[in-house]
Amino acid sequence: MIKIIGLSRIHITLFDLEGKYGRIDGGVGVALKYPRIVVRSGNCFKLEVSLPFEVPKMCIEEDFEEHIGLGHTTQYLLSVAKLSAEYNFKRLSSYELAKLVKRGGTSGVGVYAFDYGGFIVDGGHSTKVKRELLPSDFSSAPPPPLIARLNFPWYIYVNVLKGGRRIFGKDEIKAFKEAKLEGLDTLARVVLMELIPSVAEKDLEGTLDAISLIQNLGFKKVEVSLQADEVKKLMNDMAKIGFPAGLSSFGPAVYTFVSSKREGEELISRFDGFISEPNNEGAKVFWSTINS
Repeated sequence: MIKIIGLSRIHITLFDLEGKYGRIDGGVGVALKYPRIVVRSGNCFKLEVSLPFEVPKMCIEEDFEEHIGLGHTTQYLLSVAKLSAEYNFKRLSSYELAKLVKRGGTSGVGVYAFDYGGFIVDGGHSTKVKRELLPSDFSSAPPPPLIARLNFPWYIYVNVLKGGRRIFGKDEIKAFKEAKLEGLDTLARVVLMELIPSVAEKDLEGTLDAISLIQNLGFKKVEVSLQADEVKKLMNDMAKIGFPAGLSSFGPAVYTFVSSKREGEELISRFDGFISEPNNEGAKVFWSTINS
């Protein structure tokens, strides 16, 4: 039996959909231990996915919802592709697997989180390679380069409101095509000169200040504007009690970072939601002689 223990991720922001300096997209985010996708070889189903090697039958032991901002599609397809590669005795990186299943065409956060876990920064796509602004579901571009990876030092609080909007498909393409972007230069400075060094120095206050600023800049401002009022209210209510909140991808997942489980439990008691440890290792592969 082969088992893949996967993960989910928080997507903090895309950097630049303007392409003024020859690159577009660019992303930053954090890998989570939970929720996660766990698949194993077994006689449950065979996924219709095109790979240049045999796709075995498999079973899903753990899963989480699609279109909530935690990167389900990329993590699911990478998990299936990884299991299939291992089944055929092929050791392929997440970059190679992502090209096969056509993921990473916008952000590389989910791709590199699968391999390495942690806090991930990617460098976006050259406009020589990707000429259109498209979400990953509709882009054939290969994953962007990884430019930074750090261990992430804090717990992550997450709240997925049932009344939040799930933006995907045509709505997602429309958001990319019609985005009116503001504050891109400020966003770049906030990410480079506050967010990344604050994570490196384990400065939670600086990290959360950057998260707060990011919500009103660039494409993240567009994503927040498209969410339901109750999602925006949750973000405001969290900020009022000292926990600046961010929207992961298009949401509706709202997140913040906390220094202890106790702080996370206080947020759960007030707002519901859950807490997760960061995943600083990436997805895991387990082989067993047990047949299923």
